Amino acid sequence: MEKLQKKTAAQAPGKACLAAVCALAVGAFFLWNHPDITETARHTRILLDDVFAGRFFDFYSDTMDGRAVYGYQNAAHYHIVFYLLCAVWDLPLYLLGKVAAVSDLAFVYWTKLVGVGAWAACGFLLRSVAVRLELPREWSAWMPVCFWLCPLAFFSAPVMGQYDSVCLVFILWALVLYLDDRMPAFALVMGAALVFKMFALFLLIPLLLLREKRLGRLLGYGALSLWLYLPGALLFAGRSGDAGLFNSLIAERLFAALLPFAGGASLFLTVLALLYALVYAWRPADAAARRDAVPYLCLAVLGWLFLCVDWHPQWLILLSPFLLLTLGRSRHPLWWAALQLILVAGYFMRVAYRFPGQLEANLFDGGLLGALGLLAAAQAAGRTNSLYFSLLPFADRLAAVAFSAPILAGLIGKFPAAGRPLEDRLDETPAPCPPALYAWGCFALGWGVFWLAPTLYAWLRALGL
Repeated sequence: MEKLQKKTAAQAPGKACLAAVCALAVGAFFLWNHPDITETARHTRILLDDVFAGRFFDFYSDTMDGRAVYGYQNAAHYHIVFYLLCAVWDLPLYLLGKVAAVSDLAFVYWTKLVGVGAWAACGFLLRSVAVRLELPREWSAWMPVCFWLCPLAFFSAPVMGQYDSVCLVFILWALVLYLDDRMPAFALVMGAALVFKMFALFLLIPLLLLREKRLGRLLGYGALSLWLYLPGALLFAGRSGDAGLFNSLIAERLFAALLPFAGGASLFLTVLALLYALVYAWRPADAAARRDAVPYLCLAVLGWLFLCVDWHPQWLILLSPFLLLTLGRSRHPLWWAALQLILVAGYFMRVAYRFPGQLEANLFDGGLLGALGLLAAAQAAGRTNSLYFSLLPFADRLAAVAFSAPILAGLIGKFPAAGRPLEDRLDETPAPCPPALYAWGCFALGWGVFWLAPTLYAWLRALGL
């Protein structure tokens, strides 16, 4: 392993490349903010106020009351561990605010560092996963940059300031432990991921079924994974405000796509249950076969999830590492790079139609330029990105196709049948793609053309420029 890591280091991106990534991340960090990050920063200060006032258990109800006082839209909806993490991080700035003036925007940026820091850490953890999966050296070395520049990840964390990257950092850490056969530690770390996004449960179950066939061990690891979620849930049982209602509405999305028979069973959960049964029944020939199945299994679970549910844009960061890992393992990375570009185009087009005016020029309003008075939302000339996409006939319906078809193609083409994926049965000739070309090309064409260009144009038009 040490020799492989040394060889990987020799293929690593240069300083100029890393400096460019850092510059892009810093620019996105300060230029754009989603209203959710503003709400989270305010919720964190309410939690700190409650802790120092001896009202810890009133936190969720106090965030509900705070909507009328502070004018935000949503009360606190996440697990208490998430808010405690933010509170520990925000504590120095909070205490500083007791003796000096600290602006709301400073709290927003300080809180945003939690998600952006996790996004940065995900790149390094993904490289560790790639090394353990024995991806080609160049792809392993470029995994951090490929992840950081992946439009799905870059848009979620540095641009929007969302926190799904915190869940992902625990998932990737858990995968490192899983590939090292440290199963108790894997269950504990995956249990930490559960408190940030329950989607981690959909990965935990099949990974346990793949590794362990003894029922007692499975139950033990499952119970171990609840070490953090269950105490927090019990601690605030009956006093979580409207968090329960919010989370139930999210869970309802799992039942939106139904089978046309069997009483209208959930399509997602029915296929997922079948996948779990197949994974449990499968006995890999050796440890290498089990290891090689891990990235595809995670891709299958999350890919199927986002094909079946009405997703929020920030959730797609969870899928991006497994798109990258399976691409890096492929003998035809050029195919999948082209398809991922189509996926990203469909993603941003669908975001424009599904969330008009919410994830485009208005994000400038929450950043530094908005603080300087350059407010797109205050201008009558404001436009939404869907206006430009609609120049293409049927773009609103084609967006879903462009997003879904590459995921479905990946689930089929990358399926490891009889020791090799179906893509190799279609064409034995390799179709290489340099990771540097993939990383920068997908970022420039995917994020640059399909989000930045129309967003920047709409913002300038909104300001009358």
